[in-house]
Amino acid sequence: MRGLAHIGVIKGLSEYGISPVIVAGTSAGSLIGAAVAAGLDWRQLASLACSVFWPGLLHAKALEAFCRRNLPETFSQLQLPFAAVGTALPSKKPVVITQGKLAPALSASCAMRILRRPVLHQGRRLKDGGIACVLPARVCRQLGADFVIGSDVWELSSALRSIGVFPTLPLGRRFYPSHYLVAVRHSDLLIQPRIPALGMAPSRASVERMIAAGEKATHDALSRLSKTGEVLSLGPQ
Repeated sequence: MRGLAHIGVIKGLSEYGISPVIVAGTSAGSLIGAAVAAGLDWRQLASLACSVFWPGLLHAKALEAFCRRNLPETFSQLQLPFAAVGTALPSKKPVVITQGKLAPALSASCAMRILRRPVLHQGRRLKDGGIACVLPARVCRQLGADFVIGSDVWELSSALRSIGVFPTLPLGRRFYPSHYLVAVRHSDLLIQPRIPALGMAPSRASVERMIAAGEKATHDALSRLSKTGEVLSLGPQ
């Protein structure tokens, strides 16, 4: 459910005239990211989010069926370059998937700890991408992005920020994993929605709250950035 805030981020960016040319996603972000890469706008994403019981997608077969119904079959059929990130087992190294069938790749990226078994994908056992790469900013950079916008809905970073522990502070290096610190360094703009507790319930109202949270965080981040003039290079305002 936290991943639905990404839709609000997409909405906020579109209101500034900003459209991605490269997309990468981890876990729930891979699902939203694939839809963006397929050409869906925030309104279509919101409609899709309200039409499905999201907790039901924790089941691998349900998630893959959802992907087959609503997304292209393969990466090559997407409109934008897209990468889904999974975690290889037992090494716990990130695996960047950019080709082949989309549904099993997204299923692997979303294979949450404890709740899901590993997914066998292209000969590798993969789990949730967030284990090894919770924010794939560096992946976007490797795919050729000049300006990377990260949308961060991770529970741990949210909890640490709430008690004043930020990744840019020396203390933060003790609490944040190295892959997150690398992602922050590769993010030119980091958007971090404040996830409302009421947004976690599976309902249309919750989806709307999540989108509103993502949109507000995006406007706040872009407003701060616009004071430096850098946002002008991203698109019309």
